[in-house]
Amino acid sequence: MSYIIAHVVFDSTGTTYPVNCLRTDLKIGDEVVVKMNNRPLKWARIADINFLHWNCQNTIECLASEASSTKGEIVLPPGESRSVGGLARPYDLAVFLYKIGWLPRRAANKMYRMAYSATNHSQTSLILMRKNGIDVQIIEGLPAEEMKPNSVLSTSQSDGPFIRQPFHGSQDNILERTAKFAQSFLQNGENLEAMVEPIQTAKVLPKPPPRVRDREDDLYSALGGDGGPIYLSDGVWLTPHGGAHDWGR
Repeated sequence: MSYIIAHVVFDSTGTTYPVNCLRTDLKIGDEVVVKMNNRPLKWARIADINFLHWNCQNTIECLASEASSTKGEIVLPPGESRSVGGLARPYDLAVFLYKIGWLPRRAANKMYRMAYSATNHSQTSLILMRKNGIDVQIIEGLPAEEMKPNSVLSTSQSDGPFIRQPFHGSQDNILERTAKFAQSFLQNGENLEAMVEPIQTAKVLPKPPPRVRDREDDLYSALGGDGGPIYLSDGVWLTPHGGAHDWGR
């Protein structure tokens, strides 16, 4: 699953194909290398980029300038090249929130896959990640009891402004916008609601590709799992089969 989707051209016909894009530094016109599903790597050019949150079969691996060619075969650069800088997946935002001091919580409402809370001088805020978007709430006042990591979080839209941001068709990167809000909130910033007001693109969006994985709706896929375990928090890892294990015990 990729929030950023690039439409690429493989040949002179001009036909475009949607591919997962896990980098925020790519732009229209860039020459890239695409990893094909059960096929060799291919050169391509980016014709368009949108925020769609699709699950495409193929994925951009790197810029063409970062790869090399040996005996007619494309050779990828060493290391993790397809995720460079910025926030391209909900998991990237979750890591950022944890690093700057937001507390991971367990949302009582099962529609939320991840939840975080924080307080500043006079307010409490929640960042709630669901399958197809992010909800942000700002509540005047501080909680009556101390907030603890991984404690159950109950929500009520009547508690304060509740802003819903859909992934599909956003005009800009709402992961990065939410990250800026989160930092500004901790610093007692002003005009916080405006930072997360949804802005939808005016472009005519392409139709989505067909569903290709039975498990595309699960948490592991939503966090960008690619076969190995994913670290959640407090020593807990999520496996491809949906199990959670504490490897520290």
